[in-house]
Amino acid sequence: MHLINLKRSMVSYRPSKAWQKSSVQASIYLCGMFAGLGSTLAMADDNSLHPSFLFDLNYGLTNTKSKMALSNDSGTSLRYSLGAYAGDSNNIEFNLGFETDTTSFLLNQSKVVYDWQDTKLLYHLSYFYAGLVFSRLNWQVNALGVDTVDAAGSGYGGSAGFLTSIGKTGTFRFDVTTVNISTMKNALVTEVSVPSRLDIDLGASVDLWGK
Repeated sequence: MHLINLKRSMVSYRPSKAWQKSSVQASIYLCGMFAGLGSTLAMADDNSLHPSFLFDLNYGLTNTKSKMALSNDSGTSLRYSLGAYAGDSNNIEFNLGFETDTTSFLLNQSKVVYDWQDTKLLYHLSYFYAGLVFSRLNWQVNALGVDTVDAAGSGYGGSAGFLTSIGKTGTFRFDVTTVNISTMKNALVTEVSVPSRLDIDLGASVDLWGK
């Protein structure tokens, strides 16, 4: 039974339309995955990829170009998620994820904050998976010292990818998630909208401690 996996995600890519960021965001993450509780976890190779419970933590650096703040600068990204697997082969995954992207623009004292909450329901078939995503967004912009955006919205999308073993202790993953926020309500006067979000994530993990 694998109790704890520690992993390092290598690259996260988001095109420029997503959140008005620059064309490539490369991040190095230190992640922790907690898995356990269940005697059927490691009965087969497929089940070892799908633990009963999952905790994932990511932190990275971003490069953001914002039309709202009239500037571009580097920022931070903090993401964590909780997941659970069910079914005879642990092939149904429920995942609740939170991500905060914060960029402070020193040139003109502006700040942009995106708070995402993603709820995913995924079906795993061998090493592949696909499913639905429901997303909520809170978006705040302070441009030139003035609050211009304090908006919230929700939308739907999809997620697909695959997991595969590398040797006896490694795992490789590839994930594509797209979300469209249909409506945004701004508490301030300005009407706002956000483009479709597209996340393409590559990652690898290695078991450092197990049983």
